[in-house]
Amino acid sequence: MYKKMMGVLLAVPLFICANQSAAAEEPEDLYNEPMTIKLIPSQTFTADIHGSYELIDLKTGETLDVDRDVTFRHGTDTVSVEVSDDVLETSTEGYVLQENSPSSNNYVTISSVKRAGSSFQQTSYRGSFKMEPEEKRNPDGAAEEQRRNKEDEEQTRNRVQLYNILEIEDYLKGVVPHEMAASWPMEALKAQSVAARNYAKVNMQANEFLYDTVTHQVYHGKSGEASRSNEAIKATEGTYIEHNGSLIYAYFHASSGGYTDNSENVWSSRVPYIRAVEDPYDTHSANTNTSWTVQLTQEHADDAVFPEDEWELTNLTITEKSNAGRVQTMKAEAIHTETGEEKSITLPEASSPDSLRWSLGTTLKSTMFDIKKEQPNSITVKTADGSASSYDSALGMKMKQADGENEVITYENLAVRMSNGVSYVGTKPSSYQIDGQGFGHGLGMSQWGAYKMAKDGHHFRDILHHYYTDIDIVHR
Repeated sequence: MYKKMMGVLLAVPLFICANQSAAAEEPEDLYNEPMTIKLIPSQTFTADIHGSYELIDLKTGETLDVDRDVTFRHGTDTVSVEVSDDVLETSTEGYVLQENSPSSNNYVTISSVKRAGSSFQQTSYRGSFKMEPEEKRNPDGAAEEQRRNKEDEEQTRNRVQLYNILEIEDYLKGVVPHEMAASWPMEALKAQSVAARNYAKVNMQANEFLYDTVTHQVYHGKSGEASRSNEAIKATEGTYIEHNGSLIYAYFHASSGGYTDNSENVWSSRVPYIRAVEDPYDTHSANTNTSWTVQLTQEHADDAVFPEDEWELTNLTITEKSNAGRVQTMKAEAIHTETGEEKSITLPEASSPDSLRWSLGTTLKSTMFDIKKEQPNSITVKTADGSASSYDSALGMKMKQADGENEVITYENLAVRMSNGVSYVGTKPSSYQIDGQGFGHGLGMSQWGAYKMAKDGHHFRDILHHYYTDIDIVHR
């Protein structure tokens, strides 16, 4: 147990006295710009405390005497904490483990957290913490966005609801080096810091909490910090981007492919500060996303676009692109394998153009692409008048049988009797080759473009003004 030492002043006291009424039961009150991040711990986890903290029972408001290591256990409607080898406390409201006062010397190491949605790891975090029972996993007032996000929220079942609460600048230290390599030019890191700060602040204003995953921004806590990105964050502290006096959603992506796009060409609504800009800085030798190629098999495309067994994909074509070169719509054609009936659909169906990245049976880096059919050989068809023509696909055509009846071709391989035996001819494309440029949605700042602009000597403000339209860079 932690023991009070009479006549000795500790350099960094761990906790205030037991049973004393808590000075602040809302750790958000400790910070000027608080961020609340929902983490996913193991069912039982240990908090290794460094610096000056106090543990408060949210039901009673009392402060508990604890050892430097405390263990929390999940309960459906309770949270239990082992405060020493022989003392176990339980609360129906949960606990707050908060800094006595904010300090860079304070941090807590959680023994097992699913870090940024990847794997369970020991991870250190700055700031304070709130541990609530599972019954509070959908708190009243949570934004609709959080209730919709099943992939993140479902992972919080059967465990303590754990929140990391800290100052926005400390939050960014665990974010920026996981959105942009800390080894990149300093002005690019500064631009990323400002964009990430905007994105964090706007999302925090709209939600009760954020996730530590790409749903909001990848966050690895103190364990994920890097000195150069910390330097960039410090140099831009309090710097934000505004449009007409309001903070913007500072969208960013890896690579624009040479042209960013208007918001409505990627998602659904028009955003005045997210306008298409030519981006010559993005296409350079260090950027491996300048061009890419994906081979999409007929089988994968067919399963994704026409999952019903009786329908067979016969063709995929691009029908519309934005001025910046991103695919807006595609046409997918199919044939019914029993009746020979033909149909076509427009992709994407009831969703944004950006969803095409996941709609074709593979994951594409961007929607800036062209598509062409790959076929082992073309099909030559001889018609009744004796003429012959070549086609990419024979699916849906009628072929005269030996009995004189016409049969619709609905199968992949056609058996043709030759002078030297039977040969099988493919009746549809065997695959599609997709040639593309860029990586990501293509809205706002290209990170590889920011890299090149910084390399060329541009200031971080120049980078932001290039990628966001009609903005002001302010200190708040």
